[in-house]
Amino acid sequence: MMMRILVTGSTTWSDKDRLKSILGGFPLGAVFVTGDTSGIDALTMEVGAELGFRVDAMRKTSGDAQRYPRASWKGLNERMVASGVTLVLAFHPDLGVPGRARGTQHAIDLATAAGISVQSYTR
Repeated sequence: MMMRILVTGSTTWSDKDRLKSILGGFPLGAVFVTGDTSGIDALTMEVGAELGFRVDAMRKTSGDAQRYPRASWKGLNERMVASGVTLVLAFHPDLGVPGRARGTQHAIDLATAAGISVQSYTR
């Protein structure tokens, strides 16, 4: 069975080596799912390719924008979590800080509600 793993988090995440060490621990054949922003999403596309993994980068759609005006990331998070992932890797230095990491926390909350395991990294 193919393992699908959502990688989500900060748009300012820049620790490529940390990400590489974590993604490199997964078996070849795993597929990483990520979004369309800078930071962790862009690094996941880069590092995943370097390590030989398939990376499914999902983009916000007009439907996301219609459903969530000025917060289309919520629709993207919903679709990524519902895409068959069995694990979420969440990278954000401000996880748990009130008012911060809203998008990352939203994805974590969706995954938890769906019974999907979450591993969080703040550094």
